[in-house]
Amino acid sequence: MTKFLFILLISYLLIINAIKGQLNTQNGQCLTNIYSNLELSIDPVDYCSLNYASCNGQFVTGLNINSYTSTYEFSQVDFQCFSKLSTLFLSNLKISFDFLEGPLPNGIALSFQNCSTTYNTFFNTPIHSSIVHLSIDTIPPQSLPININLSFLNKVSFFLFRLKKLDSSTDNITLINDFPVDSMNQFSQIVIDIKDLPPMDNVIVESLSLRTYNAPTNKGYNNIKTLKNISYLYIFIEQGYSDFSEFALIPNQNNIKQLSFSGNLSPASTGRIDLRNLLKLNLLKLMSVSLNFNYQGNIPLILPQTVQHFQISEGLFSVGVKEFLNAYPNISEVYILNNQMDGNFSEWKNRGYDQFSISGNRFQGTVDSSWCATIATLSRNKLTGDLPSCFACHLYSTLINSSISQNHFNPIPPCTTLIPNLRFNSSSNLLYLYGDDLGFYTNDIKVTLSETKFFNPLIYSKLFYCDAFTLSNLPETLDIFFKSANKNFTLSTIEKSPLVNLVTVASSSGLLFFDGSFFNYNKSSIKIQIEDLTCLITQTTFNQISCLIQGFYNKNSIAKISISVESYYTSNLKNLQTNLFAYLNQSTTVYSCSLDCNSLGGICNTLIGQCSFNCPNDCTNSLAGTCNSSTGVCNCYTDFQGLDCSLPFKACTSDCSSPLSQGSCNNQTGICQCIPNYQGLNCKIPSHYISSVIPCSIDGGEVLINGWFGNNNDGTHLLSSYNIVIGSLDCIVTSINETTITCNLGAGTGTKNIKIINSINPNVIFNGNGLFNYQNPIKTCPNSCTSLNNGKCNSNTGECQCNDKFSGFDCSTPIKIIESAPSTNTSINKDTGGIELTNQDTIYEISIISLNEISIDGSIIKSHQLKGNWSSDNTTITPDSNYFKFSQQLINNTCKITFTIEEIKLKDKNFTFGTTTFKVEKDSIKLSVLIQDYQYQSSLNTLQLIFYSAVGDDTDSNDDCNKQDTSIDTSNANNQQISNYIQISKNSKTLVGRFINQVIADSRSTFMSSTIIKDNNNNSSSSVMLGLNLPHCKECLIDPDFSVLVSPDFKESCNESKNKWLIPVVVIVPVVGCAVIVTLSIVFFKKYKYNLKFIAIKLKPFKK
Repeated sequence: MTKFLFILLISYLLIINAIKGQLNTQNGQCLTNIYSNLELSIDPVDYCSLNYASCNGQFVTGLNINSYTSTYEFSQVDFQCFSKLSTLFLSNLKISFDFLEGPLPNGIALSFQNCSTTYNTFFNTPIHSSIVHLSIDTIPPQSLPININLSFLNKVSFFLFRLKKLDSSTDNITLINDFPVDSMNQFSQIVIDIKDLPPMDNVIVESLSLRTYNAPTNKGYNNIKTLKNISYLYIFIEQGYSDFSEFALIPNQNNIKQLSFSGNLSPASTGRIDLRNLLKLNLLKLMSVSLNFNYQGNIPLILPQTVQHFQISEGLFSVGVKEFLNAYPNISEVYILNNQMDGNFSEWKNRGYDQFSISGNRFQGTVDSSWCATIATLSRNKLTGDLPSCFACHLYSTLINSSISQNHFNPIPPCTTLIPNLRFNSSSNLLYLYGDDLGFYTNDIKVTLSETKFFNPLIYSKLFYCDAFTLSNLPETLDIFFKSANKNFTLSTIEKSPLVNLVTVASSSGLLFFDGSFFNYNKSSIKIQIEDLTCLITQTTFNQISCLIQGFYNKNSIAKISISVESYYTSNLKNLQTNLFAYLNQSTTVYSCSLDCNSLGGICNTLIGQCSFNCPNDCTNSLAGTCNSSTGVCNCYTDFQGLDCSLPFKACTSDCSSPLSQGSCNNQTGICQCIPNYQGLNCKIPSHYISSVIPCSIDGGEVLINGWFGNNNDGTHLLSSYNIVIGSLDCIVTSINETTITCNLGAGTGTKNIKIINSINPNVIFNGNGLFNYQNPIKTCPNSCTSLNNGKCNSNTGECQCNDKFSGFDCSTPIKIIESAPSTNTSINKDTGGIELTNQDTIYEISIISLNEISIDGSIIKSHQLKGNWSSDNTTITPDSNYFKFSQQLINNTCKITFTIEEIKLKDKNFTFGTTTFKVEKDSIKLSVLIQDYQYQSSLNTLQLIFYSAVGDDTDSNDDCNKQDTSIDTSNANNQQISNYIQISKNSKTLVGRFINQVIADSRSTFMSSTIIKDNNNNSSSSVMLGLNLPHCKECLIDPDFSVLVSPDFKESCNESKNKWLIPVVVIVPVVGCAVIVTLSIVFFKKYKYNLKFIAIKLKPFKK
């Protein structure tokens, strides 16, 4: 009755708790029953707060039931009411024989530990499908046979079945593979104590762990060769021997990655066991292999090169171990334990192992320092000599102490070689700890006052990293405690020069102490210089350095001291330096400067905390001025000037018209320096010039002259004092301002010079050579267009209009189109800017060779060689045209020349130049030369641009029937025509050059004359030079063009009668002031081929 009332009370409390949102009624009632069967009295409020149950809301999700006193037999029925139960752990309980038959909550993980049941019938029926994890551990000894069918495991992925103690009970446990032979079945992990191994060909197991007390046969397990589908294999056999060569029989197509075997292995009497069939093997552990497992004293194995971890213990290997390991360079972890090996360990070097253990052997000799870069366990050997400092500094660590224990090393001195440094890498957000003898283990390095920041090893003893910092939360310094060395260090996280607060002289022997911060612990990285003497470092920490001055010094002096710290960050070296001044006979307080004196070119005077600057050349050795050390500026004496007072100072006799901005005084010479448009002792005389002219007709009339003519700002009547002479006639001035003169001129004809004189400054004369040309309304044509049969002259334009059968500038060339016309190639040289036109054996050259500055008397003041000085800028390709651009800067001049070639491809293109419109036919080339900002030596000077044309032979040609001497015709070089023409003929081909008699000067069109120039250095009759006379201008534009013609008597071959060809090539050349444009056009008739080569740029052949 009492028990009934207790259960009723518990049920009532469960209902109340369920209303409050705790366990629901069913789960609460089931727990009440379980606790009652365990004879436990628990308040329902505590059902989920104790270790027995874990809950999620109103449901029990896990149970952990343990009792040494309960006699109740639990069955699956006791747990079926927990619909959300996922884990059930029963320990030291009695369980029913049919517990595994279920049903149980779906997906449950079931564990039994030291539970009692009839295990011989426990696996007689299949395990219920709701169980996915089954662990049966600490099983009491079994005397009756237990058969476990693999197929009965059903949906179990993890299966464990282990005895409390490994004994002969394993002989009663049989694992049976009853799966169909042609099926494939998969498990995550199987851990089992068994008698023998069944065939496993059709079973895939990620991890298989087997234990056996007695080896089932004299070779160990049967069916080893069927384990091809196991990834991780662990075998333990307590008694008997196994034949390890069975593993060499596993097929090559296997999945074995790790293989661990513990137990006696039979002698390898037939040689080495070849395990290269295990193609994926990366870990091999062989433990307690027996003293017999060797081959002639060697490790009897041949491994695949995939092995990275190798362990073998309790064997007997007298020879060849080092050679064995060297044969497998990928092995990074080695454990050769208790194998009675001996030998001289001094000969063993660390080749880059991550972990290495030879514990429990008989090695003698010393330990090489290369083992500092690995976790090395050297205990229980006979090693002697000095223990490397990387181990000796960290013997407060039990791990390191035990790793070198039971040897015969020399007495270990105090550690002085642990030298840490810190540096933050902002790109990776990693703080690096680097240096010497830093230790091995993360737990041995502590950041003071932080339990969450750790340093992990990258290179043992040398380099660690911490990923717990960012640039925003990184302090300048950290205190690091090396637990294994029992040492504290203050370290800088940034590269910062040493800070010195105090210099103390300790004794008359020259011992100095420097107190401050941002030093380091490495004496070899610090250098201190006292004037010219070295100070030998005796001790250093983060906050103090002491050193001893080497050599004689003045004890009563103030010394300049340099402290240099070499900061190593991995392989990078940076020198951090601090300079200061100190007394050598007393303590000195060091004051820092608020400014960065070094960046300002000075030094910090640390005695007062202010920047001090040296003056240039000490103001010429203090003879020409005094130095202001606060600014580093010389105060020069009266007769000197310059940064170092080395230049003389001379005053000019006038103000050099500086109030009018016409000049300034050169105080080194005492002479006025005028701006370009002025001259004279006081820069008052204007240097007038003409840039362009709009002429009158032959009947006379108004002339407009553009240029620069000064002003009346100086109080004179300068502008009213000009006289203009054109040819021999005065041009009466009617109006004038600073840039324009208008005057009236009498009738005349032809090309004339213009002379400008100002009566106030009669010696300043501008002579414009050939700048004026009377305009004739009736234009003449070149060569009168040959005859009326050939063409007629257009007297309005001065151009010939040819009849249908003729062409050319004078209509002298008959047109007969021959299909097999010879092709012409054009090459452009990027260095010289020259153009070569090649037709069969004849080669024409066209180039701009120089730009001359011409004085008022016609002499050359300065000649700039253009040929050979071009640089290629860029190339632009469009459907209509191709553009190639060059440029050059004149030496010692502000002038830049830009040279452009345009290839006209698809159709004829019209251009307008000044008052003239002209056409460049398709398949032609147009050149432009731009000359900008020419710096004249006098504003009275003008420019002359020189063109060069020449003709030559191809020496390999056999075209003898067209051989002709060179002839040059300049009869049509007439300034009174719209254009001038020159001709160079050779081998039945003629180069014709046309020059439009205009120049656009400073954006205004004006007349331009041209001059045939004799080459005194070349007497050849195969070339001609033409000078284009430009006015004084800032920008100029000229426009000639060239054509290559095949003469009427040209023969295609020596076996034919005369064939008449016409192959025109047009070159157009404009020049603007100091801007010159040259145009080369090449015109072809139907079926004519043309190729352009541009040094590194090959143009496609032109097509009609």
